[in-house]
Amino acid sequence: MTAAVYLNGATLMTTPTQRVLEIARDTGYAGIEARAERLLGDSAEVRATAEVARPRDVLTLNGVALTVRADGRMDRQRLETDLGPRLRICGEVGSPYLLAIPPRAPGLATRKAIAGTRDALRLARDRADAVGIRIAFEFLGFADCPINTPAIAAETVEGIDAIDLVLDSCHWHASGSQQLEGYPVDRVVLVHLNDAPDKPPREIEDADRLLPGEGVIKLTELTRQLQTRGFSGPWSLETFNPGYWKGDPRAIAGRGLQAVTAILP
Repeated sequence: MTAAVYLNGATLMTTPTQRVLEIARDTGYAGIEARAERLLGDSAEVRATAEVARPRDVLTLNGVALTVRADGRMDRQRLETDLGPRLRICGEVGSPYLLAIPPRAPGLATRKAIAGTRDALRLARDRADAVGIRIAFEFLGFADCPINTPAIAAETVEGIDAIDLVLDSCHWHASGSQQLEGYPVDRVVLVHLNDAPDKPPREIEDADRLLPGEGVIKLTELTRQLQTRGFSGPWSLETFNPGYWKGDPRAIAGRGLQAVTAILP
């Protein structure tokens, strides 16, 4: 069976979401991941996407930041404010998952951040569950994120039920391309695939991302580890490179799908 591959809207960020979905269908993707950056401020784009979306066409909506205060405590008011509109959009476009990410918080110690992030995950899970949405948690490999390795992410979600996981190849690379032995792959519902240039991994930013096979990330090793642990998809192409936004979106989507399928087991 061919692995399901989704097209993340960040790869074509300047293209309206409903058009991204049409392009994804035409070029052979299983569906899309929608971008909150586009939809939060444009109710017409939400409606247009909902009109053309079929069940499971929109797999996820990114992402609610699990913001914590300087002392590590959850910022409940901000999280509640951010969750509401994102969960409504998930419902309107039919997305079963809302992605959640840890904070970028320079100077915040990991030990302090974990407790507040766990509280935030529980709150997000409860609010999402009430409307039939699942929360999928993705660690960030950035140096200024206190939850930036597979091991720390595993500790963060340990014992919290009904939280799924998303793994991103660029963040895995930035974290040191660690073995996934302690990472709960059985909870992973999606893997983002992308590549990165040859620069210090912790200095890589989203805009540096490349199509798979055009950089230095050990993508074959990552996909092999995942396959060995029983993960066979779905996968998603997620780049944030502004250079791709300037090209023909259909051509970029087509190149991207070929690049993803070329490195899959």
